[in-house]
Amino acid sequence: MKNNKLKICVISTTVLPCPPVGYSGLEMIAWQVAEGLKSKGHDVTLVAPQGSKTNCTLHETTLNEPEKAAYSGYWSKLAEFDAVIDHSWEKWSYILKVEGKISTPILGVLHAPVNTMYMSIPPVPKPTFVCISKDQSEGCKEHLNCDSRVSYNGVDVNFYKNLNYKRNNRWLFLARISTIKGPHIAVDVANKCKIDLDLIGDDRITGEPQLLAQVKAACSLSPNLRYVGHQNRDECVGWFNTNKAMLHPNKLFREPFGLAPVEAQLCGMPVIAWRNGACKETIKDKETGFLVDSQEEMEELIKSDSVSTINPKRCIEWAQQFSFENMVNRYEELCYEAIETGGW
Repeated sequence: MKNNKLKICVISTTVLPCPPVGYSGLEMIAWQVAEGLKSKGHDVTLVAPQGSKTNCTLHETTLNEPEKAAYSGYWSKLAEFDAVIDHSWEKWSYILKVEGKISTPILGVLHAPVNTMYMSIPPVPKPTFVCISKDQSEGCKEHLNCDSRVSYNGVDVNFYKNLNYKRNNRWLFLARISTIKGPHIAVDVANKCKIDLDLIGDDRITGEPQLLAQVKAACSLSPNLRYVGHQNRDECVGWFNTNKAMLHPNKLFREPFGLAPVEAQLCGMPVIAWRNGACKETIKDKETGFLVDSQEEMEELIKSDSVSTINPKRCIEWAQQFSFENMVNRYEELCYEAIETGGW
């Protein structure tokens, strides 16, 4: 079975075309999975908004249409596939399983904390969930009493790499300007430690205008803070190669994975993050950065310049395990397992 060519459907969201033009997470992962499986010889269809570019067969949805409306355009095709990998938020594909209309395994990939996606598991014998970290898989068991498999998100290690730039003494925050990502915590830490900080992040679809105003106001009052906002992927590689180290203050968020800390480490940049969610897996404490349990601990590490003890080469070596190739190989394994066993 494992040498057989499979017919696979990969479903993305309707939020962004694939691949996204700017910096992004979920939609890039969906596109990479589809392209990677196609390159391994499988017959792949990608469900994604108009404007998407792919080597796979493309089923176009309408940009920003409700996922239920998008589902009405492709549901009748899903029985044709050997496996469906559903990266969408609402996962309407499960309706066919609930109705008993298809035997095709649906691998539902959970890109957010499990308790924010499901109050109970879909009423099917084997929902076949895929989590993007071991911590998220543990959360799936805790919240839903449901088994899952783990496939770490993958990063292009040939794109996110050390460019041997001379680093400055500025720190970096790079994440969505959302409360759960902690830009306000990064600002407070920077002011208390009197360090220079650049804030990079998408502020267009976060829906938190008050937080954005708060962060921008803080930057206008403090000469050590610089608000930059949205940057594309190439520009982000530049920031990862230029600044001193990254602050990832995920105090309020059980991060399911978190691409930016991995991308930073691939560029040789150490990361200080909360010991929360998948950061326990993506950052090697005291070797590629530091994991903290409080803001005070983060401030102490900054004041003592602890990141200067981190070897950039170790950051790169560690982060290479989270490669695009490893992710694609894992999804291929999971498709074969789901087909052979009927799921989990």
